[in-house]
Amino acid sequence: MSLLRLSWLLYRKDLQIAARSKEVLGFMLLFAVLCVVVFAFGFLRAGAAADAELPGVLWVTLLFSSTVGLLRLFTPEDEGGVLDLMHRSIHGSLPLFLSKALLQLTYTGVVTVLLVPTVLLFFDAHLQAPGLVAAALALGLIGQATLGTLCAALLMQVRMREVLLPLLLYPLLAPVVLGGVQVTAHLQQGAGPEVWGGWLGLMAAYDVVLLVLAPWLHERVTQGAA
Repeated sequence: MSLLRLSWLLYRKDLQIAARSKEVLGFMLLFAVLCVVVFAFGFLRAGAAADAELPGVLWVTLLFSSTVGLLRLFTPEDEGGVLDLMHRSIHGSLPLFLSKALLQLTYTGVVTVLLVPTVLLFFDAHLQAPGLVAAALALGLIGQATLGTLCAALLMQVRMREVLLPLLLYPLLAPVVLGGVQVTAHLQQGAGPEVWGGWLGLMAAYDVVLLVLAPWLHERVTQGAA
């Protein structure tokens, strides 16, 4: 069986489990909405939410809510005791990593689709250049899913991983989150590509590095552990 086909089968299995339970996605959505509500009331000015804070609220909420999904990403395999078998398969642990990264990307994609209108509603704002904002969000989600899956896998057998995961992940995701905030803020202000283009390029370059290094690092670490 090819690497891509095995990765796809694992991803489809996880989707079926997620569709039946709705546990992880439900908690992510609930957490995201609660974050938006708290931020909206926190930034109230003269009875109206400050739409200038929208970029930061959007990206920070996505970052926090994505962590909720990462904490449960490898739980089915860990509880089922199949991780060692996956690591010893013909393709190693790479299919598992790819399927989990794609699953995390699906989770955060669904959350983003529902989160953006919620943020706009609470902050009484409108997106300027929605196509470019969507491109920045796509780059951000890819980076979060790739790096987040790597960090979740590395900390899976570590005690207090719920505490250590954000401490490890958030600093490493700084280029993606800061770039996303800057791109969204400049687009909301109507700035030209000479202002936000560099930030968008930084996000794309960082994603390329993550897509190359993260699977390789995961394979090396899991082989050493096995």
